[in-house]
Amino acid sequence: MKNFRIIALFFALFALVLAGCSSDDGGSTSDGNYTSNPEVVEVLGSCIGFLKAEKWDEAVQCYDNAYDKDNNDPSAIIYSTLANLAKISIDPKVVALIKDNFGFKKYPNKLNALFSDSWFEDYDDESLPSIETPNWIKGEGSAYSTAFGADAWALSLIANLIDKNTSGLNSLMDEVVDGVFGASYNKAAERIKKLESRQNARISLDPYFIEQLDLEDLFDEYDKIGWAEVNVVTSAMLLMKASLEWVQSYNLDNNLNPVKYTWKDDIDDILNHFKAMEANDLPFNNNFFKARSGKMANSKADFIKAIEGLQASYTSIQNSDLYSGKAKESYKTINSGFSEMLKAIKNGSKFYIPEDDPTEINSWPTKDGNDVAATIDFGNFFTEGYLSLQNIFETEGGKPLFYMHGEKLTKANYEDFIDYGDNLELKLNISHIKGLIGSDEIDEFKFLDIDLDGDAAKVLFEKYY
Repeated sequence: MKNFRIIALFFALFALVLAGCSSDDGGSTSDGNYTSNPEVVEVLGSCIGFLKAEKWDEAVQCYDNAYDKDNNDPSAIIYSTLANLAKISIDPKVVALIKDNFGFKKYPNKLNALFSDSWFEDYDDESLPSIETPNWIKGEGSAYSTAFGADAWALSLIANLIDKNTSGLNSLMDEVVDGVFGASYNKAAERIKKLESRQNARISLDPYFIEQLDLEDLFDEYDKIGWAEVNVVTSAMLLMKASLEWVQSYNLDNNLNPVKYTWKDDIDDILNHFKAMEANDLPFNNNFFKARSGKMANSKADFIKAIEGLQASYTSIQNSDLYSGKAKESYKTINSGFSEMLKAIKNGSKFYIPEDDPTEINSWPTKDGNDVAATIDFGNFFTEGYLSLQNIFETEGGKPLFYMHGEKLTKANYEDFIDYGDNLELKLNISHIKGLIGSDEIDEFKFLDIDLDGDAAKVLFEKYY
């Protein structure tokens, strides 16, 4: 959808910078002012042995030892930075999180596994993480027993999330952010900064290092990489963290125990479990998706830092004689787009998403016009709780208003309307949503069908009124 074209821009820049890695024949570790320390070269050579023996902790420590030998050596900085990013995948907290909370029991305790699909399995032509299915959703007549491929995988994932997080997902989100972006990430991000003032210092990575860290999609042995390329990796990861922090700013806790049962394609069974639910366990009646105080500020700060990092790498490539003209000419307006985005985030103003492919336009739009597909108001985007349920849906006294055939349901008329047929609907607060995303397409989604009719619709209405 046009509204989400901004996501594509992030990854277009990421791909562009990595695709622009130089493959010249210059010295592998010299930047004109520094020649690689022989002791560093010797230590780096010994690290491959640990990789071949699959001694992952020892391998990372070996690359850290090279850095400790000479923390100004470009090879030591780049290898230890990438090794510490890969180390995130074998952090005990991360391994436990992936296996226990998501049910991905075949997750390998291997460097960079978190960012690799080498341990995925085929689910009816869909490549997805291998998953274990909780026993309580299995059984004769269950929805799981008749599901196949990706549909069965999705049911397993939902069941695992419920099984391991019965009070909601706040703790899970917190553990993901703290675990993935902890000490190893911070160490890597700090180390690569040392090369920012030496942007001509580039090296070729050992092919076995690339293979074992599963970096083939990013680099090959003929690429010359330096600060610009590695900074893209750390900045893109920070952008991922900022996005998770944005989700984390909304309360995802809710009692999930009532839905922990064998799901069957039996309306009476579903209805009986639904009737047994407490009204306070339903959204709108509790704090689900309301703001978590103080979390949004972290997201905004990291969004700014990440975009500034991506832009700095791109600017470096644009200003360097070490990169091909093709890399420098492609996507020439994207950098100005990131400038406009930073301005909008910092000032709390609108950001304009171009109608056409940003790689094929001469300038980034800075005001409404025919060249704009949609706008994002970053002031509202980073407002705590802006997308809480009570804000994006029409409510009365904090409770949702239900509609059918465009008519509001009340205690006096709901039974007659529901008996007449059709599904319950919620009415979106279009003006509030358009305060965040400016697009005429949003007007098409005035009502949200919640796919409940008959007795189930009556029970839901009665839970609130």
